[in-house]
Amino acid sequence: MSLRPLVAKADMTCRHAYKTPLFLSTSGKYIKRLLGVVGVAFFVSSCATDPVVPPTELASIQIESKLDRLWTRKLEKSEKGRFQPLVLDGVIYAASRAGEVIAIEQESGKRKWIRNLNVSLSSGVGGSDGRVYVSTSEGLIKALNTTDGKTAWAAQASSEVLAPVSAGFDSVIVRSADGRLLSLNPETGEELWSVTYTPPALTINGYSRPLLLDGGVLVGLDDGRLLALNSASGSVLWESVVSVPAGRSEVERLADIDGSIRVDNSAIYAVNYQGRLARIEPAKGQIMWSVPMSSTAGLAISDTAIFVVGDDDEVHAFDKAGGQLLWTQSALKHRRLSAPQVVSGNLVLVGDLEGYLHTLSADDGRLVGRSRVAKKSVFPEISSAENTIIVQAADGTVAALRPKQ
Repeated sequence: MSLRPLVAKADMTCRHAYKTPLFLSTSGKYIKRLLGVVGVAFFVSSCATDPVVPPTELASIQIESKLDRLWTRKLEKSEKGRFQPLVLDGVIYAASRAGEVIAIEQESGKRKWIRNLNVSLSSGVGGSDGRVYVSTSEGLIKALNTTDGKTAWAAQASSEVLAPVSAGFDSVIVRSADGRLLSLNPETGEELWSVTYTPPALTINGYSRPLLLDGGVLVGLDDGRLLALNSASGSVLWESVVSVPAGRSEVERLADIDGSIRVDNSAIYAVNYQGRLARIEPAKGQIMWSVPMSSTAGLAISDTAIFVVGDDDEVHAFDKAGGQLLWTQSALKHRRLSAPQVVSGNLVLVGDLEGYLHTLSADDGRLVGRSRVAKKSVFPEISSAENTIIVQAADGTVAALRPKQ
């Protein structure tokens, strides 16, 4: 998908919208209000990351689809964060919270290089065109050469970066926890533009990764809005409201878009917490259809369907054309599932809190396979390339698997 036709009509002037984030306000009234919700914020954050009820016990299933493990590598443990591996030109790049970054040949599992940056990292790897990017807990962005892992440059973000850096189309986009979106020159790390969107006083812990397209970048905000920005200037191309925050309390009004945004040749797909699943046309951001749904894990798409992991870890499939519910799989409730990943056209994969990968039939949602790849939780995003599945888990496991033919 390209946003180039929209960019030609957009204002190319660099826009800087430096607003004072609510959590940095010097207003005494706000500070008291913030202190009043700290306990609630901690509770909500915990609910978003840990099961509040025991996970459903796994029942025996008939195995119809098996995964062959191609190779396994081990990094240091990374109990928190979004350490999604990056697949780039036949090489897997992965990082750990302890500061390791490794490059692994996709087919053989042979290590090309490994670097220990001697810093605490906050999220996984982004990259494109000869560079990969990681971010530290202090908001420092490091650009590494794909050939040898040596640092090419470093740039400072305004706060911690909890999602992998987005790179491509001659852009490097960084989203930090204080709501600032930063564009960097991929060759030098020089700031090109930045915009800041003040987050609500109370949000779920985490946010979606900006999605770079030809000429634009899609950003899901913590108030339920989806923005399309000109990737050259940061100016707004359009704004779409996936759902309007509702309710009297701050908890009831949580509406974060935390899951990854997906696109195909005709539409954009997004889902938010306590909100809706929506199909959005790319020209002006108009909602084509939307249905009630709450998810922080995110979604995946096939040629005909959308697959969503709900907040109770039920897996749902919806028809792409009109949003009709096709099926729901409830056997994995409260197992803290990853975002779904579609492989081989008719299979849907999700990882869980005990290191299992579950394979579902895309046609009817039945469980057709199960494979344990790690001893701890599979990270929220599973990568795939050329029918190869790349998984990273909290115990440091990085594994490549392939559906058995």
